[in-house]
Amino acid sequence: MQTCPICGKEVHPSERYPKYVCGDCAKLAMSKDGRPLAFYNQSISGGYEAKYADTGEAYDSHDCYIKGIQCRADDHYFGGIVIIKV
Repeated sequence: MQTCPICGKEVHPSERYPKYVCGDCAKLAMSKDGRPLAFYNQSISGGYEAKYADTGEAYDSHDCYIKGIQCRADDHYFGGIVIIKV
């Protein structure tokens, strides 16, 4: 069994990403100064992109915080975005 490192909710086990956060916690991702973030793939073949959710301006970092816990967002190996507790 694997759980979200933020809220403890059970998540699908992943050997590649043992500390990935659940979808509910991922929605709470914020910059260090408390602004909400949104993460995207650059294209159908992947790539990482992040924006401030409140303005749409580019966010040039992979670092984010969920409930005050430092995390890192990145391009998931099989597509999509994964957020991992640091």
